[in-house]
Amino acid sequence: MKFGEQIKERRQELDLTQAEVAEKYFVTRQAVSNWEHDKTYPDLNMLVKISNVYQISLDSLLREDQKLKDYLEQGRAMNSFSVSYGFIWVMFGLSYFLDDSTKGGSIAWYGMVAIFLLAMIYEELVTPFFLGINRRTFYRSGKRPDEKLSIFAKLFYGVFVLAVIISVILVHQGMSGRYASSALTILVGVQYLLRKYIYVARK
Repeated sequence: MKFGEQIKERRQELDLTQAEVAEKYFVTRQAVSNWEHDKTYPDLNMLVKISNVYQISLDSLLREDQKLKDYLEQGRAMNSFSVSYGFIWVMFGLSYFLDDSTKGGSIAWYGMVAIFLLAMIYEELVTPFFLGINRRTFYRSGKRPDEKLSIFAKLFYGVFVLAVIISVILVHQGMSGRYASSALTILVGVQYLLRKYIYVARK
């Protein structure tokens, strides 16, 4: 039995309406309806809540619905990839502090640049296929179509814009552009590291 059929049948057994279930999960009634009709899927945290409220094991919910398992695997893969990519951005940001006036520093700098460029090419060409995401959708937003920005993301991007403004002012006042570039590059890396908090599933 598919995920949607299971939770619909269990809801009816418990004599609950979609609105009552939505209130328990702090989501909209439409979200519950979409789950029951397999139009969208909950994330893993919500799936645990569903398992607890309906008293259905996670194994039972996942066993016969390959699409749900694929959905969860895709989400984990995307988060794992973003963490790796984020570390590369952070390392590239830190590489601005390398002393490229020495031979060793120069080799380390160009090596980091090469790794960074390869990572960017990898993301552009391979990631959509690897994650099972439509290429056009990925290039347009960098996320799955069933995701949206979280409140945390909006605060983070506000801080990022503020950091850009401050960097421009400081560079104009004489601060080295290298330090500003390093800080902004590291912030981009942090955004990838925190991807699981940046994007949340649409309800």
